Amino acid sequence: MKSRVDAFHMADTTLNSDGVVDLLWPEFIMLADGNYIAYDNVREGTKAFMASLESFDSEWKNVRIIPIGNNHAISSFIFTDSLVAKDGTISQSQGPNTFVWEKRDGIWKVIYGDVDHYPME
Repeated sequence: MKSRVDAFHMADTTLNSDGVVDLLWPEFIMLADGNYIAYDNVREGTKAFMASLESFDSEWKNVRIIPIGNNHAISSFIFTDSLVAKDGTISQSQGPNTFVWEKRDGIWKVIYGDVDHYPME
């Protein structure tokens, strides 16, 4: 399970949108900053967002993986993101992230996510 969480972090920070999407089940839904986003919107939004970036640095602290049965687990962490857009705009945020992972046929992917971004001052 830890390797899957690490794979998600690696895909994020290397701007590998296909790698991120490959770690999501098609039924994935996310509550992001108070708005629910379905899989299709996450898939397209991730590709467009990552294509707009020059770099994406994300530090994850207090990573925890909590098994809940044989086929489910929760991962949670506090992130600090620093993004540089292709137009030179820099943005920084931090906040909590929680994923619910589901194992099907021996493969772990995320079925649900919750994230809140707070600007850094």
